[in-house]
Amino acid sequence: MNWDDVRFFLALARQKTLRGASKSLNVDQATVGRRIAAFESALSSRLFIRTPRAFMLSEFGEQVMAEASAMESAMQAMSRKAACGDSIPAGNVRIASTDTLATVFVIPAIQRLREQYPDITVTLLTGIGFSDISYRSVDIAIRGARPDSEELIVKRLATIDMGLYASQRYFDRLGEPQQESGLTDHQLVMFPADMVPRHRQNLCGFAVNSQQVVLECNTQLLMQSAIKRGIGIGLLSTFLANCDPQLIPVFPEKRDPVDIWLVLHPDLQKVARIRAVITALEQCFAEETRLKEI
Repeated sequence: MNWDDVRFFLALARQKTLRGASKSLNVDQATVGRRIAAFESALSSRLFIRTPRAFMLSEFGEQVMAEASAMESAMQAMSRKAACGDSIPAGNVRIASTDTLATVFVIPAIQRLREQYPDITVTLLTGIGFSDISYRSVDIAIRGARPDSEELIVKRLATIDMGLYASQRYFDRLGEPQQESGLTDHQLVMFPADMVPRHRQNLCGFAVNSQQVVLECNTQLLMQSAIKRGIGIGLLSTFLANCDPQLIPVFPEKRDPVDIWLVLHPDLQKVARIRAVITALEQCFAEETRLKEI
């Protein structure tokens, strides 16, 4: 297989649309369609089943996917091993994080890093999963969930608290929750159930009825905006919510601690620029969490 053809095939197989694949590859949709057609012609087999909404892998495409993924892993492993010879902290580092962690912790770390190592540049991305450490060559991921993969290096950066918050607009509309009834009869803003399933069983010690969830958001910044508008009560990181005068703690004695994890591929741990970034992140998380506790 030609590696360039494989790149286009993998992008479309993962994104399932020409638009998504073109965006991930930074090319136009017509180029993706043309390269896939040429690849199928070279293989004399159809790789995708076209539907009105998506490109789904054919049976043959599923077989090619396994081989293509192995080829991708081999290419990336060679690149990582070549990079391990670096001794001077220089080059680009791709970091995946959440919007809130990036705003409060990662960007200050990047500022510190740039002052010490001006030859290091950073690409900071949100909405990227752990799998992208391999699939898209993301170097470091920072998440509030620990990955299951035994192939990755995992280190705890900090433990942060989350708590329930509402706004005065909400209290004016539905009143304040009382200790004896908890969150019963109150409306909630939450993460999607498939994103954080544990919150549907236990939200800061309270049971949740699915009918109470009036809005689901996949980022805390969206949740913060919705809560401020009085849409419902929601769970937010205390380091984010306590700085917002429009947010009012609900049952402030109830807290949900969350471990924050740094994840990277083992082949990258000795690369100078990666070590420099990790050191800056560790220092910033340690200092910022200590300040939040004071």
